[in-house]
Amino acid sequence: MKSYVYVLKTDFSSVHRNMMKLLEFLQLPTKADKIAIKINLCDFRLRETGAVSDPLVVDALLGSLRKIYPSSEIFIVENDASGTLADVLFSYVGFTEIVDKYKVKCINLAHKQWISKKIDGYYFKEIEIPKILDDADLLITHPKLKTSSLTKITCSLKNMFGCIRTKRKYIYHKNIDEVIADINLALRPDYSIVDAILCHEGIWGPAYGFPKKVGLLIGGNDIVAVDAFCSKIAGFNPFFIRHIRKASRKGLGRMSFEVRGDLNDVYRKNYKFDFNRLLYYTFKILRKIGIEGI
Repeated sequence: MKSYVYVLKTDFSSVHRNMMKLLEFLQLPTKADKIAIKINLCDFRLRETGAVSDPLVVDALLGSLRKIYPSSEIFIVENDASGTLADVLFSYVGFTEIVDKYKVKCINLAHKQWISKKIDGYYFKEIEIPKILDDADLLITHPKLKTSSLTKITCSLKNMFGCIRTKRKYIYHKNIDEVIADINLALRPDYSIVDAILCHEGIWGPAYGFPKKVGLLIGGNDIVAVDAFCSKIAGFNPFFIRHIRKASRKGLGRMSFEVRGDLNDVYRKNYKFDFNRLLYYTFKILRKIGIEGI
């Protein structure tokens, strides 16, 4: 069976129409009583930076899901991290204004029940996961496409790293690729819907790089294939992005895919992100010898 990645060119004026079109391509299940959407609120950044989930795009996603699932329980989730509190970020970025509109909830995973799950992971053999995500009938990872000084790109797979329970997630940076694969193995998102309309590039990503206009919505039910495609968009070979390769080896998806939608084979040269590889490898060496904060 082939893995398909669906791509639509869009801007903010057409995002509602194209989001619905993307969900139609994805052929979501006809019934889902509980739907969880893992957004990306990595820091105190505004939507104009391209570093955090965009309320305008999430509005389009929620509106489209509400049309498909008028009576389902829908919640957008994020977790506390080293320097952030999810409850504060929901308000700061602007999500509290749209949840009432679609009768959904913002949920801080840190305040919910966690359960232990056994996995055949690289780093974990048993890991705590949020019960609310384990119970969801439909789990969607909704990342921004960004470069990262830690993992080259951050997209569908890396977005789920936020579901690690500990607040001080930087303690896993030395084993980041293995831990990313493990948390996805434990939770297994059903779909990835990538906001690549306004992205984020540069070696100081995923929070302090620079906005980059790309103008794409990207989706699929194979999150490895989606990330492999997105890495090519950004100018990387997905085989050399370790967390993508490791996730594929654990059976989470395929690194080969067929693109459907608005793009053809010339997409790589058209969208390449700015990324200083020399600085990336310098930072990698410094982390290996124990210098954190990079």
